[in-house]
Amino acid sequence: MPFLSCLLLFPRAEYSAANRLHLIPVRVFHAVFLMLLWVGGNAQAANEAHASSQFSVDATRYGEAVQVKVRTTVKAPLALIWATLTDYDHLAQFIPGMKTSRLVERRGQTAIIEQSGYAHLWFFRFPIDVTVEATEQPFSAIHIRLLKGNLKRLEGHYEIERIADDHYALRWSGTIEPDVVVPGFLAVDLMRKNISEQFLGMVNEITRRAALIAPPQPIEPDTLSH
Repeated sequence: MPFLSCLLLFPRAEYSAANRLHLIPVRVFHAVFLMLLWVGGNAQAANEAHASSQFSVDATRYGEAVQVKVRTTVKAPLALIWATLTDYDHLAQFIPGMKTSRLVERRGQTAIIEQSGYAHLWFFRFPIDVTVEATEQPFSAIHIRLLKGNLKRLEGHYEIERIADDHYALRWSGTIEPDVVVPGFLAVDLMRKNISEQFLGMVNEITRRAALIAPPQPIEPDTLSH
């Protein structure tokens, strides 16, 4: 599930008049890279997905927040898709940059998940810790909201829609507001890339798991005669 985190806070005046790249303080780039690198360097997968007509992403700025919508299609059994989306204890195994993901509480269809990881820029490393609430509508949607962490706002949801047998549209739509001030001309593109790569990490894992499902063995003609 998408997460975004920045740990440094900068006054707006430091960049408001800086329209050229060399005038932007180094600290602003630190915040930018925290946003960009939280999901890791999955650029190759992102490029492959963008090349596919099945993948689309849209990002729009609303004040200090950015709304991101991502969509693709996946070929996998619905139960497998759902099991991957809700595999909270193992998300760190296929979401780059995520160190831990732990289900700490479940109340019916509501799950509380603690996650930690890092963003890094060259030899700098920045810790990330968030707690989110996931409200499940089994096999159709998961609604996410931030309980605490390095964001002012995070709310969104996954949706699964059947297209054909074992073909589903998978969507993420969410609104993110960082806990730091980010230059407007960078925020939309950076969040679009960040959320897209996290989404692709999930899609890639669904595809990998689906490929592991063994096809049914053909029945030999001589077996039918017994």
